[in-house]
Amino acid sequence: MIGEDTVLTDEEETYLADAITTLETEVFVDGLGHDHFRALDENDGSREEWQEYVSRMGDAGFNAISVPEAHGGPGGTIIETVLAEQAIGYCGNIVHACQTSLTQHVGRTMYEHGNQHIREAYLEPMAAGDLVVAQAYTEPRSGTDLAHLETDAEKDGDEWVINGEKRFIDFAPYADFYFTPVRTSGDDGDREGVSIIVIDRDTDGIELLQDQSDWHGFRGTGASWMRFDDVRVPEANLVGNEGEAWSYITDELNLEHLTVARYCLGASQQALEIAANYTANREVNERPVSRYQAVNHKVAEMVTKLDGAYLLNTRAARIMDDRGVSAGRMESAMAKWLGNELAHEIADTCIQIMGGIGTTTSYPVEQTQRDVRAGRFMGGATEVMKSVVQHDAYKLLLDEEFDAELVGNEREGLPWLNEDEQPAQIADE
Repeated sequence: MIGEDTVLTDEEETYLADAITTLETEVFVDGLGHDHFRALDENDGSREEWQEYVSRMGDAGFNAISVPEAHGGPGGTIIETVLAEQAIGYCGNIVHACQTSLTQHVGRTMYEHGNQHIREAYLEPMAAGDLVVAQAYTEPRSGTDLAHLETDAEKDGDEWVINGEKRFIDFAPYADFYFTPVRTSGDDGDREGVSIIVIDRDTDGIELLQDQSDWHGFRGTGASWMRFDDVRVPEANLVGNEGEAWSYITDELNLEHLTVARYCLGASQQALEIAANYTANREVNERPVSRYQAVNHKVAEMVTKLDGAYLLNTRAARIMDDRGVSAGRMESAMAKWLGNELAHEIADTCIQIMGGIGTTTSYPVEQTQRDVRAGRFMGGATEVMKSVVQHDAYKLLLDEEFDAELVGNEREGLPWLNEDEQPAQIADE
């Protein structure tokens, strides 16, 4: 596939090819094929369908890929994780890829920080495909700025009592449990005092207030506005240490940045292949549309951009495999920013070169274009990714030997040169 022939090992190339074969023959069949994709786009999903999907993915070994076998996962790499997500976007639908992506980053967090109860009651069944997960992050006022989250949890004996609201929670009606950030101490804006608690869906006090799934695209998740009203959860459902979840979440998001970008790129690659085949076979004035430079140059641009986005994503995944998820913060933000912007641009350009037929449901390209639009803000908006990149980039770029006192006084010396390297006319003065 595009972008994968020089940067992957033979084993990784085989993994990607096998993943595509497995998805096409074992997962996206028998009720979960193209008709199912269209039904999801009309918000016609069901809990039973999502349970069937996660079950098939568990059997195929695609849930919680980087979690060790001892805790239910296949013990794979971050590279394999993003390749699987790419294959899901390519073969299926990014809504499916999103659910599987949750098992990747939520699963890794539960493995790295969860107690034995968390691992046995939630992680291992989720990896096996027996439980559907939802991530209850976004809030009505603070959005995804978790330092300002308003949902709180207070200790009462051996239980946590949770109150607050979340919105745009994908898979809320279908999930078996909610992976939920809450404030357990500290003041608004503090990073300290943020905790993660796992909440069972059938717990008293949980209410789905509004169906919010009628989006421009990325439909079928059952996205909902939720309320927690004196929801009581056992203290064992706390993930990691109380008040220390900020670092868990940032690591989790680093991985999510890669998976979101990767499955959107996979979906756009499918759109590009459809558009290329259509333009090669559609004739205008007895000449294939692909022979017109205005069209084939767009294909050249899309292939080049897709290739570059894959390479940047793979590089970030390689860094995480080699040095840990935390080490890839800037690179994952770069990969998400570029990958999701280009995925949408590519899908939109595919419609353009196909013409009117590209906007119809005769081809899945129009749905892909609407679906991948969500990737530009989902899991971290492009603007936030740029802020992450500039923050970390300045740390790398700033030079202690750069003479700040000479900025604005360049007649006395050039700030980027040391004393011995100053131009003669300045040195003479």
